[in-house]
Amino acid sequence: MKRVGACLSALLIAAAVRAEPLPIIDTHAHLDGMIGQFAAALDFALGDMERHGIVRSLLLPPPQPPGFRFPYDLDELRFAAARQPQRIGVVAGGGTLNPLIHGIEAAQVSAEQGQRFRSAAEEILKDGALAFGEIALHHLSSARMGERHPYESVAADHPLLLLLADIAAEKGVPIDLHLDVVPQDMPLPPGPFNAATPRELAANLPAFERLLAHNRKAAVIWAHAGADPLRTRTPAMQRELLARHPNLYMSLRIGRGGPDPSAAMTEDAQLKPEWRALLIEFPDRFVIGSDSFHPPHANLRRTPAAALAFSRALVEQLPAAVGRAVAYENAVRLYRLPPP
Repeated sequence: MKRVGACLSALLIAAAVRAEPLPIIDTHAHLDGMIGQFAAALDFALGDMERHGIVRSLLLPPPQPPGFRFPYDLDELRFAAARQPQRIGVVAGGGTLNPLIHGIEAAQVSAEQGQRFRSAAEEILKDGALAFGEIALHHLSSARMGERHPYESVAADHPLLLLLADIAAEKGVPIDLHLDVVPQDMPLPPGPFNAATPRELAANLPAFERLLAHNRKAAVIWAHAGADPLRTRTPAMQRELLARHPNLYMSLRIGRGGPDPSAAMTEDAQLKPEWRALLIEFPDRFVIGSDSFHPPHANLRRTPAAALAFSRALVEQLPAAVGRAVAYENAVRLYRLPPP
């Protein structure tokens, strides 16, 4: 761990000597804690952003299943954008649209339910959301996030997800999706998973490709590239999907790294050659999405404090034009943000 810290410090020191350190837009972040603690969590988030040169963060509600114990969405998060309009934007639907998708069987979706769903989605955008998210297609229950962290699974070609793609295309906004990808039926690999996660996992990649093909005008941002709990999301798989689906984008969640191909960084904070090649080949298809859960107090932090530092280390190791695209230019274009 000391070696990782020393390497990361060296990378950041090298970046600091540049005349203009790259501004970064974090397109996928959360306020952690109870709803009553969100104001304190915002203050903590702004401190994290200041330390790491994050010029803007997009806050999302996590994907909540039906009956979630503390449901929240745009109404609870838009105070942050009102308080810090130059620094914070809000993406919504994880606490309203996601429970609807997971609460109705695909074969049971009626025209009336579809219309109610459309109305809810359009209202979210009318009230100031920049995009739809975080929407779960397959969401493992992780022990690192606590024993109540939900397991969620729904077919990506569920009628309400196809409808959401149509609405997103009409309105010109992206959808932020969580998919722990299962290329073919497989056993759950070893890991810190709660009992809610099934021991046998069913293939979900074909349905995801059907969703992507349904409406090519719908920009789909597949979250959490670079740190995959199932270790199935390799550069080779992503290259094939990006080549087949021009409306597919990815946000990068950069952790400490390791030897598995699904991790973008090595254990000493170096961007792996195969990941560097992927980003250079598709420079307009990646954004930063740290998946940081900003807590109201430091001792409540559940995600690594170094997540934003690793994101900066990644963009600073890319060629200058690619680094700019990944750090902020792609986010500006996809979310229609003012440039930093």
